[in-house]
Amino acid sequence: MNWRRKKIKEATEPQRLFMENGSILLQELVKCCNGKTNPITTYSPDQILKTTNNFNKSNLVGKDDCDYHYYRGTLDNDDNRLVMIKKKAYGGRHVRKICRDISVSSMVSGHKNFLKLLGCCLELTCPALVCEYAESITVNAHHQIDPTLTWNKRIQIARDISNSLAYLHTAFSTTFIHRNVHPRNVFLDVKGVAKLGDFRNCVTIPQGESFVREYKLEGTYGYLDPNYMSKGMITENVDVYGFGVFMLVLLSRRTPGLDDELHPDFLTRLVEDGRFVEILDPVMLEGDFGEGELCRMEAFFLLSLKCIGLRGEVPEMMEVSKELKRIERS
Repeated sequence: MNWRRKKIKEATEPQRLFMENGSILLQELVKCCNGKTNPITTYSPDQILKTTNNFNKSNLVGKDDCDYHYYRGTLDNDDNRLVMIKKKAYGGRHVRKICRDISVSSMVSGHKNFLKLLGCCLELTCPALVCEYAESITVNAHHQIDPTLTWNKRIQIARDISNSLAYLHTAFSTTFIHRNVHPRNVFLDVKGVAKLGDFRNCVTIPQGESFVREYKLEGTYGYLDPNYMSKGMITENVDVYGFGVFMLVLLSRRTPGLDDELHPDFLTRLVEDGRFVEILDPVMLEGDFGEGELCRMEAFFLLSLKCIGLRGEVPEMMEVSKELKRIERS
């Protein structure tokens, strides 16, 4: 340990950051996947700066509510591949969360419905992620979804993201809970495939256990499972609930927690009175829609209510994914 401290002390600033951030990343890799993961390419600060034109505002393509910025650029050493650089805008806090994002991303990058991690830069105060380029489905500072998304595209996005969450819940010996299913964390690649990103708040449930407990809430207001908010219990239902709200947002383009139309009491009355069309985004409804399309929208709406616990037993994500495929094909 003394030898390691001496090495860090004698190192240059980039070397020191690489060793310190690399140590945290290694801890997260061991914690998440026992160190068994896909190789992670590392990029130098010079490569990141060149790719983003020194983090020029003209390259900035998005921000989130936690001061994370997304930059578009091309990698010279990779056939001028178009990429997205994700970096915290200010300070060196939350390094462990960023390393969690890197470690989980490296595990799931082989799945088509996750934002693919290409590598990272550890020689910055806050590590930067280098990802495949994909466009956010949101269009403004309030993270409302793009109004030009058609009904067919919205249901496809829901199906794709349900696949990614079902994979997190079932593909590994421990269950991974995303904890922040939100439109700002959903992207579309050049082929229109929806991708889930941002694993900073991801937690694992040990094999044989059904929940873990944390009293510091993480996620986005309006998308939080009531049991998680009141008891700190993190189960698969945390993601199912968040996904149910996400489905409602896809249908309505409204903002959870701010619009009364997404309050559970109002949603329940819509079902009881047969007025579900009042929740639908009017822009999405422009054009000719037959009775069959409205039936699919209603089935989508009722499934979202099931996910948030308003209609019977809350389903598992695998069931939600299967039902969305059925609705899409009906």
